[in-house]
Amino acid sequence: MEETPLEAIPTFTPARRQTNKRSAYLILAIIIIVLLFLGYKAVSSQKSSAPKPTPTPIVAAPTATPTPTASPSVTPGVTLAPTVNPVDKDSGLDRSQLSVTVQNGSGTAGVGAKAAAVLKGLGYNVVVTGNADNFNYTNVTIQVKSGKSDFLALLKKDLGFNYTIGNATSDLPDSFSSDALVIIGQ
Repeated sequence: MEETPLEAIPTFTPARRQTNKRSAYLILAIIIIVLLFLGYKAVSSQKSSAPKPTPTPIVAAPTATPTPTASPSVTPGVTLAPTVNPVDKDSGLDRSQLSVTVQNGSGTAGVGAKAAAVLKGLGYNVVVTGNADNFNYTNVTIQVKSGKSDFLALLKKDLGFNYTIGNATSDLPDSFSSDALVIIGQ
């Protein structure tokens, strides 16, 4: 019988035991992470499968249909439909032929949208609403292009029912995207 040299016999050294211990901890950590992930998925799927209440839309009907010669009323949250005939009786101007940009120059939320609703209710073609270059405007500023200067008096009249008109000019640059600019101030 031949003897095996000692170097050939495998022995477990403390370093080898440490490597096996590290591997066991790594496997245990991976199992814990997988279980946590699966638990999270199970809980989140239960939450998403719960029936969600369906919000009931609130629809408000306008109390009166505005007419081009009467004072338009604005109810918050109500979009006014344009009148059947947007043509002004006195001047013969068709409001739908004027494209209008309405800007909020007061800084109070919703001011521009309310004015846009008034103008739309009268039949104007409101193409853009947004904020003005600053919030320091007082009263209402109206600018129209020189080619649409006939509409300046009509805009002043229509907006004058609800607003105090400040500046009103027909010097809007031809490069401006719409025919008229209305800035609602404080």
